[in-house]
Amino acid sequence: MKKYKFRIFLILLFIVGAVGVFLYYRTVTAAGSNDGKKKDGSASGGSTDRLFTVKRGELIIGLIQAGSVNSKKKHKLSLEASYNTTLMWIVEENAKVKAGDVLAKFETEVLQERIDDYKIECENNEKEILLAEESLKIQVSTNLESIRSARDRLSVAEDDLRKYLLYDRKKQRDSIDLKIENAETDLNEAELNYKKTKKEYSESGTQSQEDQEKQDQNLKNLQNKIATAETNKNNAYDERTVFQRYTHPNKLKALYNAVAQAKLNQKKTDISAASSIVQKERNISNLKKTLRKNRERLKRYQSYMPMMTLTAPVNGIVIYGDPDRRWGNPEIKLGMDIRRKQVLLTIPDMSNLVVDFDLPEQYRSKVKLGNAAIITPDSIPNMKLRGRISQIASLPVNQIYWDRSSPKIYKSLIDLINPPANLVSGMSVQIEIVTEVIRKALFIPVEAVFEENDDFFVYLKQGDGAKQIPVKIGKSNDAFVQILEGLKENDVVYLYRPFQKKELDK
Repeated sequence: MKKYKFRIFLILLFIVGAVGVFLYYRTVTAAGSNDGKKKDGSASGGSTDRLFTVKRGELIIGLIQAGSVNSKKKHKLSLEASYNTTLMWIVEENAKVKAGDVLAKFETEVLQERIDDYKIECENNEKEILLAEESLKIQVSTNLESIRSARDRLSVAEDDLRKYLLYDRKKQRDSIDLKIENAETDLNEAELNYKKTKKEYSESGTQSQEDQEKQDQNLKNLQNKIATAETNKNNAYDERTVFQRYTHPNKLKALYNAVAQAKLNQKKTDISAASSIVQKERNISNLKKTLRKNRERLKRYQSYMPMMTLTAPVNGIVIYGDPDRRWGNPEIKLGMDIRRKQVLLTIPDMSNLVVDFDLPEQYRSKVKLGNAAIITPDSIPNMKLRGRISQIASLPVNQIYWDRSSPKIYKSLIDLINPPANLVSGMSVQIEIVTEVIRKALFIPVEAVFEENDDFFVYLKQGDGAKQIPVKIGKSNDAFVQILEGLKENDVVYLYRPFQKKELDK
């Protein structure tokens, strides 16, 4: 008996809950037009005995989802500089600001030190370049002198060779030939003189002893002259032999070697001069490259300085973080590390508001672009806004992006029609998506329809009693179901099982 009473209590609790749900959706969603209560029949549905009079009207088919108001265009403010820093000051969240107002300030002391260091580096580079260019000029002058000296030495060597070939060689050879000719002449003269004197002495006849001795001495002297002339002749021939075999070839070789060495020295001087110039120019090029890089760094860091302050681009209300980022928004606080493109503040454009919502995967086939929607802000339940679905994502994603097992959803947008001024970004809303409107439909509340063995029936009021009537149902929403067969207009049905009520009353 106790179990039976407990079951009855649970049934009553379920019925009370169902009635509460019905009354809520009856107020919110039964309206299909401006006079929705009259068109959907809910105005004549209730009684003290919880009865519903069947009427013909517009039945709105759709589904209810939760969403939030968002601005289609947002001004997201972040550090644009490619430079890590810290947050020193930031405006309060939800503060109203005007265009040009300072919203945040970042630490700049280290940045200023870098700028000063690069200025000094650039000045030093410029001085080094000036010194290197002066050194290059000196090197060019030195190279010209070295090249000129090497060319002069080559010219002298070539002149010496040319002079020897044209003059000195012939002169030396002629001199030797003249010595040979003179020596032969002297020898011939000495021999002739000896023969002539000897002949004269032999023809002179007998002479005194003293004269004879003088003649012999004179002939002896003449013989000595012949010997001397013959020696001179031999020496002259020997000198010509030495000249032809040794002196002339060695001299010629030395002169050719001197020319070759002068040419080699000139080539080495040219290469050394060119190499020194290349080294100097490369050094200047490297210094200029270093200066250019330092100037670029200086310019870049100087460009960062104005970025160390964020200002409002438009009038509006400040929101911390990125409202479009569902997860991972950092806590905005003073002293936090700031990196490039990290959104700190957002100023929504309140003149172009939309509604974001996640369309469950199981409802995707029922909803299409252009479907009407009725939006009710949670904070203003009496406000009913109209809109149309303007965007449905092409591909579904997990509702919790890191959880592969979480339900799939389609990111969707609703464009609002004439949103009021008191609607702001961030409001939570309830969305009733109208997928179909059935005109002149017979419909009753869902709690008036019962199911048994896959058959549907209702309890029709007849006099003071109730009769179980089978019905054929059509489409439905969260509150009402279409009746295709079994009922007619003005029939009265029960919203509960009347036979169970009687048993309870007993």
